[in-house]
Parts: sequence; structure tokens; C-alpha cells
Amino acid sequence: MPSKSKGGPDTIASLRSVIPSIFDAAQRSATGHRKHAVALHTLQTKCHDVDAEGLTGEDAFNKEFIRNLNKVLGIKKREPSADKVVKLVATFVQVSHELDMQALAKAKAKLVDTDDVFSAEPEMDVDTVSSRFVELLIKYLLQGFQAKEKLTRMRCCQIVAMSVTSLGEIDEQLYFDLIKKLTERIRDKEASIRVHAAIALSKLQSGEDEDGGEVTEALLSLLQHDPSAEVRRTVLLNIEKSPSTLPFVLERARDVDPTNRKCLFLKVMPSIDYHLLSIEDRERLLAAGVNDRDVNVKRACVRMVGESWLTFAEENLLELTSSLDVVDSPVASKVMQALFTSYPEIPENLQFDNDMWETLTPEMTFIIRSILEYYFERKDADQTDKHLPEVMKLAQLLETFGSKLENEENEELRPDFEFIIHQLLLIAKMSDFPDELGRRQMLTLMRKMILVPEIPENNIEAITDIIRKLSINEQDFIRIMVEVVSDVRETPSLADSIDEHDAVTEALLVSMKSLMIIKYILQRCFDTLSEGSSMYGLLTECVVPAVQSSEMVLQDYGIECLALCCLLDKSLAIDNLALFVQAATEGKAELRTKGLSALLDLAFMYGISDLAPSVGSASDFVELLYGELSNGDENTQAMVGEGIARLLYAHRIPEPAKVLEELLVLYYHPSTSSNYALRQCLTYFFPAFSYMAHDNQAVMQQVTVSTICRLGSVLKQQTGDAQTGATQGQAAQQIVAWADPRILEAISAMNSGSSVRTTVRMGGYTQLGVDALKRVFKASPATRKVLVQTLNKLALDESSPQTQLQQLFVLTRALTQQELFTDMITRNALARFETSLLKLLDIEKIDDVNLESWLEEPEMASVFEFVAMLDTEEDEQGDGNGEHSSDEDTGDWDVGSDVGSPERPTNGLRLGALAVSSAMSVPMSLRSRSPLKRAREERIEELTREIDELLDSESGEEDDDDENGYMSAEE
Repeated sequence: MPSKSKGGPDTIASLRSVIPSIFDAAQRSATGHRKHAVALHTLQTKCHDVDAEGLTGEDAFNKEFIRNLNKVLGIKKREPSADKVVKLVATFVQVSHELDMQALAKAKAKLVDTDDVFSAEPEMDVDTVSSRFVELLIKYLLQGFQAKEKLTRMRCCQIVAMSVTSLGEIDEQLYFDLIKKLTERIRDKEASIRVHAAIALSKLQSGEDEDGGEVTEALLSLLQHDPSAEVRRTVLLNIEKSPSTLPFVLERARDVDPTNRKCLFLKVMPSIDYHLLSIEDRERLLAAGVNDRDVNVKRACVRMVGESWLTFAEENLLELTSSLDVVDSPVASKVMQALFTSYPEIPENLQFDNDMWETLTPEMTFIIRSILEYYFERKDADQTDKHLPEVMKLAQLLETFGSKLENEENEELRPDFEFIIHQLLLIAKMSDFPDELGRRQMLTLMRKMILVPEIPENNIEAITDIIRKLSINEQDFIRIMVEVVSDVRETPSLADSIDEHDAVTEALLVSMKSLMIIKYILQRCFDTLSEGSSMYGLLTECVVPAVQSSEMVLQDYGIECLALCCLLDKSLAIDNLALFVQAATEGKAELRTKGLSALLDLAFMYGISDLAPSVGSASDFVELLYGELSNGDENTQAMVGEGIARLLYAHRIPEPAKVLEELLVLYYHPSTSSNYALRQCLTYFFPAFSYMAHDNQAVMQQVTVSTICRLGSVLKQQTGDAQTGATQGQAAQQIVAWADPRILEAISAMNSGSSVRTTVRMGGYTQLGVDALKRVFKASPATRKVLVQTLNKLALDESSPQTQLQQLFVLTRALTQQELFTDMITRNALARFETSLLKLLDIEKIDDVNLESWLEEPEMASVFEFVAMLDTEEDEQGDGNGEHSSDEDTGDWDVGSDVGSPERPTNGLRLGALAVSSAMSVPMSLRSRSPLKRAREERIEELTREIDELLDSESGEEDDDDENGYMSAEE
């Protein structure tokens, strides 16, 4: 026990001044917390001495301590003074526990010195003033876990989380109550409370106790399903890393929060030996890291490999590469390139000697190829030539391992030899072949290797690249490869020694191999295909029969090769377009995909307008692609969506507005929520398309309102837990941002390094607001609210055309008088928009609006006619007791054009429309519930009288027609 100091009644009396002064000093600075904790412990001990004399000193200390602690329990999160007091409490618990342990150790040592060594070790009393205080404190804080105030719950969990490691031995029942209460708090609705509860629970994990398993399960549930990134990150950092928890920890490499992914690679995985992970887990972890879209996460992954994993491999790159299973790894090459980029000293310190070339292994060959590729991509010719072997040496190595592969009977070793040969071929692609003798030997070897019956397809591609590099020009390359195809097709058959079924199979394999080679030839050709070329002969002899074959695999290769031929000859593409349409609509699985891919590639190459006559019209061609957007296969849907986006971006679609609207609806449609490839492609496409040029953004502005209205019904399919996508309001806000010309100007200025222009093309953007207001009159109630709220998101400024601002004001006033909105939020939004319009029009109040002057402007006629037509429809609906209909889902109401007759109206109709609009200046006191209708009737009566007077004055004239074209009243 610690040494006790004498205390008395004065000590108890001083508690209300000493403890508050310590708390006050602690919240000023965090540097003296341990000193303050020691002072509190000393005061606590003195109070205990007083208690020994019959006074209640210990209870008085506890009561005063709790009283001061209560003052910080309701203070908001991240308040520095409150956080310092919480830290003081945790430090006090820690210091008390340490001093008790020191006193206990001294007491045990004293007993050992005085007692018999053969006697049993006496039991020590661990019930101390500190332990009793800790139990009291924990019980009190557990009561705060159920508090109604979230700040109180948060502070109580925070103190427990910071103090739980210093609790020492506590009552068993209290321990279980603590776990139970913390388990309840990890389901609290406040994320900050769940964070501190998770920290406390993670410190109570135990691999031996049964309750440790329950705690771990609760933490794993948080790690997987908690919506807060901070909570998941807290569990990720604090949960025990064991074979049972490690798979769940590795899943955070795909966490939606980039900070959590970065935290996994920087703080969690470096302490774990990668040998404890299976090869599959290493592959998934590295694939997630190096392919991450966030640059910081990618750097963190490379840093983990370069600093942690390489250390566990004892700085041996070959050992590290062996653990990646490079033969079958799809990500090892990218990891190695990223590692060399971040740590260039690694390839610089590696030396290739002759003995290494004689004892090549898959891992060693992979490292050599990776280093050469690293220097080759950076165009470091000196380092590349330094490490590249001579062409003769490389050809010799290829022949050696080719012979080993041919003679190897062990099927388990054959993949290693194939991998080494492939790596050597990739190394040969990087050579310039300066030696003429070496060039000839390499060309002879390549032609020999490609004739091997069981050669892998990736080796065929590499050999084709090498032959292309060895060729003088494209015509020489085609000549050589045509000879190679002929040699493959004329390979001696073993038909005499095998049965008929095997002979058919062998012929099928030869045809497949020939088509593979033709595909790689066409992919490397750029000259126009002509009927006299040798390549045209392969088309008629190999490709066309494959397309007409009954074997599905040959049809797939044939369609792919034919599409590549069509990319080289436009007339050939037009002639065979119907065939690709048939493959895309009637084909199965792979053939259908190849047909769609061919159609998209040809449309991108030549444009839909030039190809459409072969299948009908441009709209028929586009409708064909539309049909595939609703395909149930997500891969096909993503491929078609990406292809249409490319066509839009390249201006290859005649009517882009309709296509763009369909893509926007597809992007937000609930059915595509799980198609991440499609969503990711369109997420990149829409801003790239809109901010590339003013013409593109004009198309986006044209479809904005109609798309928002269509989304009203589309997004209704999201109900309950399935509502994971954007709401109609969120989608509207995003689409309007893509249509904002000011963002386009800012991006253009940033890319060019110039200042942002003060004059922005706001005409189309302001027209978007006019279209939205016209839609509001006939849209559904939900869409009306979204459109009105969208108006304020436009943030129109002085660069907006004055006429369009006047149109917006007229429509806004008409909408206000219609009284379509019952909720205060929408009405206030509309009022704010109207106020902003008055400021832009430089008008102080509504009564100052001079509509009479606006009536004479030709650009305003369409808006006034629109308002008149609305009033006419209101009359008709009122007479027929009809219901107000919504055009939200039809998309047939053309809000982008002037409403009314496309031709200029007659004088009578024009005057009537203007009169309806002029009624808006009538004082509010003279208006009935429908002021527009009343004003229109009064104006019509006035015009009727004027026309009658005009006709009476001209009735005496003898001419049948006057100069204005009016008919005589007598007729």
C-alpha cells in the first residue's frame, strides 16, 4: 500500500476547493496531467486516513470528484477543455492502478524476506481505496450509458474507453455488466458514441474467455456493416488480429471510404507477416491496393510492400516474388512496376550476370523482365541496353527452354517452362535487333515456334509483335504472317493414325489457331484493306468459312476477325453490317457480345449516319443499341453503355439529346445499382462530356428538365431498404451542375492557365429555368417541389439574358397565383427565386414591374401565350370538372420550344394573349381567386368593342378587301 499521510477534518473541508482547482488547472494544459493525478491520489489517500478515524472522508472525496466530473459530461464533442478533463480522469485511474501495483509488489517482497520459503504464498488483499473508487466510477458511468442526452452518453463512453485498460481486477458481475452495456452502445444511433464503445470493447477482447468471442463477434459486425467510416476505422485499428478476424480485416481493402483503405495498408498490415496470409489473400489485397482509384491508397499499398513485406522477406526481392506466385498472378507485374517506381534504388542495385541466365527460374525471369520493362517504359536506353542480352543469346535461351518444354513429361512443371518462355518473348519485344544475323535467326525461330501445336495464345500474340518489329514495313509483315498462316494450315495431319472424331477435333484446333493469328495480324494493321492484298485472301479462305461454320467457337473468332477487317474497309463494313446485327440480336452468349462490340466499333469508326442505311435508319440503329441497355446481363449492359458513351463523346450519333437522356435515366435507375462497371463508366462520362465543349453542354441543358421529370417515376421503385441510390432531388442537383456553363469556363481556364472569363454563355442555362417553370404547371406534386427547389440551385447572375429573366419572372408570378403548393418550404423557395429575379432585373418590388413594356417585345410573346393557354385549359377543366393531369412520365410536352402554334398567330389571337398577360399588373385588391381569367374577360370585351368600331367605320367602303387583308362586312 502507498504510504499514508495524516489527514483530518480540514482535509474534507478543503475538498470543494482543492478538487475544482485541480480540474481547472487540468483543462488549461495537458502537460501536467500526471502531476495532477498524483495530487488527486494523495488527496484521496488523506481522505481515507480520515475515514479510518471515523469520518466519511473517502465518500466525501468520491462525491466531490463526481460532482466536478458531471460538469463536463454534457459538453459537446471535440471541446478542448472537456477533452483534457476526460484525459485527467483516465490518467488518475491509471496512476492509482500503478501505485497500487507498486505497493502490492513491495508488500510481496517484504513477505518473501520474512516468511518461510517453504510455506504457501499468502493471499494479498487487493481491495484498496483506488479499486473501490474505480468500481464506483464505472458503475456511475454505466448509468450515463442510458442517458437521454447524446453528449452525456458520448462522454461516459469516452471516459470508460480511456480508462478500461487501467481498471485492474474488478468485480466479475461488474465486468459482465460493462460488456453488456458497451454492446448496447455499439448500436447507438450516434456514430461518436459507437466509436468510443468500440474502443472500450476492443480492449476487453480475450482469446481465452468465452465472452471474448462474443465481443469479437460484435466488433466484426461493426467492421462489416456500420454505416460510419469512423466506426469501421476504429474497429479496424483496435480489433485483435487473429486467424479468425484476419479475413474480415482484409475485406477493408474494398471499403468505400478511402481513408479506411489507406489505414489498412499503412497502419494495420505492416505489422502482420505476409507469410501468415494465403496466396489468394495476398493476391486480393495487392489487387485492391494497386488498382485503387485513390492515389494515396495506391501509394500506401506500395509502401507496405516496399517497407514491410520486403523486410519480412529479409530484403530479398526473389523471396518476395516467390510468395506472389508469379506464374498465375494477374497483379504481380503491376505491383512490381509500382514498387520500382516508388523505390528506384531496387532495380539500380540489381546486377545480371552470366550464371543467372544459365539458371533461370520463373521468379528470376519475372524479375528480369520487370526491370527491363521498367527502364523500357521510361525510355532509358542506356539501362535497357545494359541489361538486355544479345539477340543470339536470347534466341539460344528460347530454343533451350522450348526443347525442355517439348521433352518434359511432368505436367506440373510444364506451366513453369511456358511462363519462362513467355517472359523471354516479352524481353525480346524490347530489343532493337541491331545485329542482322541475330534478326534472321530470331525471325526463323519465331516462325518455328508459332507452328508448335500446343503453343499458348499469349505466346502467339508476343511472337506476332516480335515479327512485326522484325519486318521492314506493314506489307512485309503481312506477307510473312500470311505465309505463317499457310504453314499452320498445311501442318502434316495424323489423320491416318487416329479415328474420325479425333481428326475433326484436330482440324477444328488448326482452324482456331489460324483465326487467332489472323486476329493478331489485323490488330496490328492500319493500311486500307484492298481486294488485291494477300490479307484479302485470308478473309475469303479462313474468316468467311468460320462465320458460316456451325461450330460456335469458330463463329466467335470469325465474327471478331470480320469486324477487324471491316475497320480497315468501309465498304466491307457496310456490306456486312446486317450480319453483325443478326449476331447481336440472335446470337448466343459470346457471339452476341462479339456482334455488339463490332457494331459499336464500326459506329465509332464511321459514324451511325453512314452505316444506318444498311439496317434501315439511324433511329433504327440507335434503337437496337437501346434494347441492349435493358439486357439482364450486367456485362453486356456495361459494354453497350460504355460504347454509347464513346459514340456521344465522339459526336457519332445524329440526335444526341435523346440518347443522352436515356443514359441519364439508366444511370439513376434502381436496376443498375449493382452494375458497378456501368455506373463507374457513366460517372466519369457525364462530367467529361458536359465540360468538354459548349455544344455538349447545350445538349445536357436541353435534356435536364425532361430527365428530372422522368426520374420522378423511375426512382419510385426505390422503397425501404432498397433505397441505396440518389433521390430525385439529389439527381436534379447533380444534373444541373453538369449543365452549369460557369463550371465549364472554370475548368477551361484551369486547363489553359488563363483567367476565368467574365462573360459566360448563360442563355441555354437560363432557358433551363424557363423549361422547368413550364413543367411545374403540369408535373406531379413531388416533381413540382423538386423543380422549384432546383430553380434556386441555378444561381443565376447578371450574365443571364435579360429577356429570359423577364420570362422567368412572368412564369413565376403565374405559378404563384395558381396556388399549386401547400407546403411552406416550396412556397418559400419560389418566393426566394422571385426575389432573386427582381434583383437581377433591378426592380425594387413587384408593383414596379412594367408588364406593358414587356408586351411589345417579340421574345416575350411565347411566354404570354403559354400563360393564356394555361388559363384556357383551366376554364375547360373547370367546366368539365376534369382532374389536373401530370405529364411527368410521358415526355411528350415540348417545354424546350415556344408553346402555341409554330406559326405567327393572327392579330386577334396575339392581342388576346397579350391582354391576358397584362392583367398581371392589376392590383391585388381587385383580383378574385382567378385574376388572370377575370382580366382576360375584361380585356377581350374591350378588344371586341374596338374591333366593332373598326368594322363600322369601314363598312361604307366599296372595296372587297382592304389593304390589310380584312374581308368586307357585306360579304
